[in-house]
Amino acid sequence: MLKIVVACPTKAEFTIEALTDSRLGGLETANVELSRALADRGHRVILATRTPDTFESSGVTTVPLATIGQQNCDVLISSNDARLFDHAKPGTRKLLWLHNPLAFEKSIRKHQLPAFVRHRPEAVFVGKFAEKDMTSLYPFRSRNVIPHGISGLFLTRNLELPRRKHFVWASQRQRGLKETLDTWTRHVAPKVADASFHIFGSLAQDLGLTDAQAAQNRIVFHGSKLKSELADFYATATAMIYPGALDETFCIAAAEAQAMGLPVITLGIGSLSERVQQGINGIVCKTYRDLGLHACRVADDEELWKLLHKGAISTAKLLTWQRTAKLWEALMLDEMAPG
Repeated sequence: MLKIVVACPTKAEFTIEALTDSRLGGLETANVELSRALADRGHRVILATRTPDTFESSGVTTVPLATIGQQNCDVLISSNDARLFDHAKPGTRKLLWLHNPLAFEKSIRKHQLPAFVRHRPEAVFVGKFAEKDMTSLYPFRSRNVIPHGISGLFLTRNLELPRRKHFVWASQRQRGLKETLDTWTRHVAPKVADASFHIFGSLAQDLGLTDAQAAQNRIVFHGSKLKSELADFYATATAMIYPGALDETFCIAAAEAQAMGLPVITLGIGSLSERVQQGINGIVCKTYRDLGLHACRVADDEELWKLLHKGAISTAKLLTWQRTAKLWEALMLDEMAPG
């Protein structure tokens, strides 16, 4: 059994019980999920966050981030911030969990580079795209790839419910939502009369629209929702439309949709080039216009949808947090780890 500290230095105040909080971001969610999964494997896990209090649940102890220097542990996993390793006790294994891209000039500006040099942590990327995109100039002791898992909420739902021609978006609006809405209005809404586009995470006014204007093209804005509410909606939807973004290293939103049987129609930007396999669990397009045309095809061709639907489920069901925790464990127990 290992004693592991999982440190999340974001501004969010949360504990190990925060999975039902709709305000919890993807990075914080990943820290909670990994902590729980490692504890389930018998390890002693401490989750360090901005919480002001100590809290114990699900086999994990949540502590204030400021107490890291007081924790005796075998392994310290820090999300995105190598400076936390300054507080690690001698002999602690240092693993840097890289959730986001980190440009070389940004690492200098954020004072990360000196910490890289001081500690030479082992880097853990969430996907091959992220690892390849990261400069080789950083003095990492090793470079490893361990994909995220998908919340059990998306892996245990009934997938046999009747589907409606509901297409979904579940990412930040600056990642191509305006262009995608234009594609929907021009190429999908006029051709597929019973199709609707459901936007999660944004409101109509965020795009300079009213709900009435959006409704004219069967666009529905839902705002932020709980993961359980998303899963419920996905259970009767058809597909996700999302071009992708260069600053996304995994795209958990796409993986969650695929787990619910929704193929992803995308431009394959960023990690979507890894998440979506053409003709298997989605369709990779070349232009925004193609996004619309292929959405029409998926809506009208039931045989095509069923093929992509089955492929989405079969590829996403492998991405469990139990699997992810086992891969982390194998890395941490590796006796050949760099010294």
